[in-house]
Amino acid sequence: MSACLPSCNTCVSLFLLSAACPCSATATARVITPMPSCFISERCVPTGARSHAGRIPARPRGCCSNEGRGPLSKSSAPQQASPAEASWAHRARQLDRYRWKMLRERHGLPGSFLRMARDALVDFAVGVRARICLGFSGSGVLADTLPCDTLLLHSAPKSMALQRKNILIDAVRARGWHLQEAALLSPSLACAKGQLLAPAQAVPLRYLAYAAHAQWLVARYTPRVLINERNGSYHTPFLRLALAARDARLLHLAHATTLESSRRLGMNDYDYYGVFGHSSLVALQERPLRFGTSTVVLLGSYLADETYDLPVADPAIKTLLVLGVGPDREKEPGYLRTYELLRDWAQRHPEYRMLFKRHPRSRARFWSDAAERLNNVGLLDTGCTLAEAFAQASVVINIMSNAGIESGLAGRPVIHVNAGNDVDIFSHAQFFGPQVRDGEELSRQLQALEQDYCKHVEQARRFADYHLVYGSQGLAKTTQLIDDLLRGHDPERDFETFELPAAG
Repeated sequence: MSACLPSCNTCVSLFLLSAACPCSATATARVITPMPSCFISERCVPTGARSHAGRIPARPRGCCSNEGRGPLSKSSAPQQASPAEASWAHRARQLDRYRWKMLRERHGLPGSFLRMARDALVDFAVGVRARICLGFSGSGVLADTLPCDTLLLHSAPKSMALQRKNILIDAVRARGWHLQEAALLSPSLACAKGQLLAPAQAVPLRYLAYAAHAQWLVARYTPRVLINERNGSYHTPFLRLALAARDARLLHLAHATTLESSRRLGMNDYDYYGVFGHSSLVALQERPLRFGTSTVVLLGSYLADETYDLPVADPAIKTLLVLGVGPDREKEPGYLRTYELLRDWAQRHPEYRMLFKRHPRSRARFWSDAAERLNNVGLLDTGCTLAEAFAQASVVINIMSNAGIESGLAGRPVIHVNAGNDVDIFSHAQFFGPQVRDGEELSRQLQALEQDYCKHVEQARRFADYHLVYGSQGLAKTTQLIDDLLRGHDPERDFETFELPAAG
C-alpha cells in the first residue's frame, strides 16, 4: 500500500489545486494545495486546543463550577484564535482534512479518493461561477444593508417558510431586540441570487462560494449575534470568521437532540452551541470526529414553553397519539411496516381512538388514507401544535421522533413502537419497557400502562428530565442566553457550560 501513496497523493493534489481567490482583499499569487489527512498528521485544530472527550468533564465551567471567567467583553471571544486559526485559507485546509476523514469513516482508500476528487471538482466549478459573479459586483461593498441585533439564519428557504421558530422570534423581539430572518443558501443558489461578497481574506477557489455567501450575510445584517440552525454546513467556519472580525458571536441552536449518528453533527465550529441536555452533550463528546471548537451550553428546547404544563390525562379516554417521522424516513420499509402495524391495530381495536401528528414537512398520505377508511383514526390538522395534540391524548406512541421527549413534559406516558431495525437512541427501554414490534406486544404494554397510569406518568417526566434541562422553561432560557450575549454578559453566570474541542 505504501508504494501507491505518492501517486494517490499526486492525484488528489491535482484535483484540490486551486489558487487563493484573487477577488479577496488580501489575495496573493500563491497556490494552496491541501493534502488528505491520511498523508498529513495535523489535526483539525492546533494540538494545544484539544483534550480528551467521551464523558462530561468532572468540573464543568458555569453555574456548577467556581471557575468563572468573569463577564464577556466585546473584545474577548470565548476562545481566542491563533493567527493561523484566524486565516480563512488555513480554515479551508482544515476543512479539507475534516471532509477527507469523514469519507474515510465510511469508505476505503480508493473510494475516498474518488469521492474527494468528485466533490472538489464540483466545488471548484461553483467557485469559478462565484468568482465570475463577484467580478460583476463592482466595489464589493453592499449598498443595501439591514442592520440588526440578532440574525436568525434558517437552514434553507423552505425551513424559513415553515415558520416553526416564530415562538422564539416573538420572545426575542418581546425583550426589545431587533431580530431579522434570513435563509442559508446553497452555493449554487447564492451565486444565482447574487448573495455574495468578497471575503475578508484569501480562500481557495473551491470554498469561495461558501465564504462569499457567509461574508454577504454578515455584511448585510451586521448582527451582534447570529443564530444558526443548520447542522454540518461548510458555511459555518466562514460565518464564524466573518463574525469574529466584527466582535460578533455565532450561536448554534440544536433543534433536536444530538443523539443521532448523522455525520452533520460532527461540525462543531461555533462560539456557543446550545443543546437540549446532558444526553446530547455526552453524545457530542463521544463522537470520534469533530471539526472546530465550541462552548456547549445546556439550554433545553426553545420549542418548550408553559403550554406543555398540562394536567394529568384520564386514561379512560383511550386516545393514542402517534408521532410521525420525517418525509424521507416515511418511505423506508421499516417505518412503513410500523405505520401498517399501528393502522392494523387500530382497525382491530375500535374502542381506542388513534390520532396522528404529522412531521411538519410530511404530507401524511398514509394516514390521510387510513383516516378515510377507519372511523377511529384521525389526522390532526397542520395548525395543531404539539402541546394541543398532547392535550387530546392519554398515551403517546413514539417511533423515532424528538417530539417524544416533549410528551414527558406534558406528562403523557410513551410506548415505543418500531418494526424496523433502528437503534433506540432515545433510551425508551430504560423508562418504558422493550420496543414494540407487533400488535400483541402493543396491547400488552398498553394494558399494563392503564393499570398503573400514575406510575407511567412519572416515568414520562423522568424521561423528559433525562433529555431536557429546564423542562418547559426551555424557551425562556434560550431567550435569556441570547439576551446575555447581546448585553455582553458571560453565559457562565447563568448556565452550565462545557468546552468541546475538536476530535479525530
